[in-house]
Amino acid sequence: MDALAHTILAVACIAGAYYGGRWQQVREARRMWGHIATPEMKREIQLMDALIKRMSQEDQDYVDSLEAEDRQQPLQLELFTEYNEAPTE
Repeated sequence: MDALAHTILAVACIAGAYYGGRWQQVREARRMWGHIATPEMKREIQLMDALIKRMSQEDQDYVDSLEAEDRQQPLQLELFTEYNEAPTE
């Protein structure tokens, strides 16, 4: 076996082992979440979700309350929606 074929085979084996182990680790963590998550952790996650939803709603209410002629400068999101894409450098 020449060096190139050996290198390709070695890299493929290492990559397969790495990504296979990573996939198995994520799968096992998701399966065990219901058993290892404490009630405090679950409550904190619910509180964070509620906080994020509340902040998003407040931001949307603020944007909706503004009228275009009263603003001196555009909102940050409006800078990106002028051309329907983010500016490129």
